[in-house]
Amino acid sequence: MALLARDGVAPALYELALGGMEYGAYTDEPGRPQGLIYRPFAEYARDKHGLRADVITELDPARLIAEVDRGRLVIASVHPEIRRPQNDPPGTGGHLVLVTGHTNGLVTFQNPSGHTPEAILATLPAPAFDRFAARRGIALHL
Repeated sequence: MALLARDGVAPALYELALGGMEYGAYTDEPGRPQGLIYRPFAEYARDKHGLRADVITELDPARLIAEVDRGRLVIASVHPEIRRPQNDPPGTGGHLVLVTGHTNGLVTFQNPSGHTPEAILATLPAPAFDRFAARRGIALHL
């Protein structure tokens, strides 16, 4: 999504996954972390796509909004139940969304695994978004 936002084109998801695996940014091997591994992903994004990516381990709402104000897209770790924000999350993290903007205290993000159009391209008040957030992520400089 970030490459599409920057250039209007992007490699196939499979190609991106293979590239990330070469850098150790993603694995599905038993006994290894599952999902995206941030620091190797940042190296992959820089080396293969000319995309600066900063790993952020303290991504509170103020930092999230500041990154977006700087023109960055933010990959944020949230609980997958963010697609049903009326429910209390059973935890935080474990799922990635792409924060693309904010207006008047509302955070806008893309969640490709959303089950409705409103959950795919979503807007939530920053405190509601934060209830699901693990407060870690990656800021992408476009």
